[in-house]
Amino acid sequence: MDWKGIHSPKASISYKSWLLLFVKICGDKPIEEYRITDIVNYQLWLKSHYSSYSLEYATVIIKNFFQFFRDQNYACLPPSLIKRKKGRAKSHRAIKEEEFDKIISIIPENDFWSLRDLLIIRMLWDTGVRVSELTDLNVSQIDINNLSAVISTKKTANMRIILWSEKTHEILIRYLTMRSELNSICNSPALFIWQKNSKKYFNPRLSTRSVERIVKFYSIKASIVEKVSPHSFRHGWAHLRRDQNAPLSFIQKGLGHMNPISTFIYEQYSDMDFERSAKTYFKKPHKAHIPSFEMDYTKNLIKGFA
Repeated sequence: MDWKGIHSPKASISYKSWLLLFVKICGDKPIEEYRITDIVNYQLWLKSHYSSYSLEYATVIIKNFFQFFRDQNYACLPPSLIKRKKGRAKSHRAIKEEEFDKIISIIPENDFWSLRDLLIIRMLWDTGVRVSELTDLNVSQIDINNLSAVISTKKTANMRIILWSEKTHEILIRYLTMRSELNSICNSPALFIWQKNSKKYFNPRLSTRSVERIVKFYSIKASIVEKVSPHSFRHGWAHLRRDQNAPLSFIQKGLGHMNPISTFIYEQYSDMDFERSAKTYFKKPHKAHIPSFEMDYTKNLIKGFA
């Protein structure tokens, strides 16, 4: 993973756990001694214990592992023999604007922790950031005058700017004012902190799991039936910009993607989006446009028959 260079801490933990599982199922032996039968047995075992998505992910890890050593001239199994098992794509559930409005409408603004939660929800909606990018934010990164912050993009480590609305900025200013009063008892650079049961103990940085719980709590309280996660706001941001006819390059920049192909995932229509858009094509009938050369060809053909 260090050779790969750019990866999240969770990725290294995940790689290790899947590789240890491979060794457990296929035996602990020199890498040169693994055969294709080991791969097949491993995949069959995974298929009976995990989802199709996990099967695909575990196969990619093994494939990359053998590729790494094959490139160093180890006489191990060729990665080309390890067939990637396509799993069912993860649901790309995008939160809708009316759902966002329902959530923020039920969050009170009369205490520090509620104000923090409201700011988290609003920043997720306004910026489309990954939840880990949000929790990594420090107070020093906030540009008060420009309603923005420069963050390090996960997966690429490139710097990019995120911006938010004036309403969100108003909440942010109020939050920062209250946040500064806690510096004497919570000496942390993090923008978002967390308080444990003891009123005197503060966690120096809010975790991504805590943000997931916050989003889940308020979405249920707002009577939203479908599951909403922090990533739903990222999809919602991309879908909203698409509906506003924003260029793909703009959406790509906002999401922090290096490859525009990654952005297409967020651009995909849901069944409901497709149904709504498809109906607009039936409202106003229009004449089909036939190129002039096709019209001339058709006229000459009719004359020939005549």
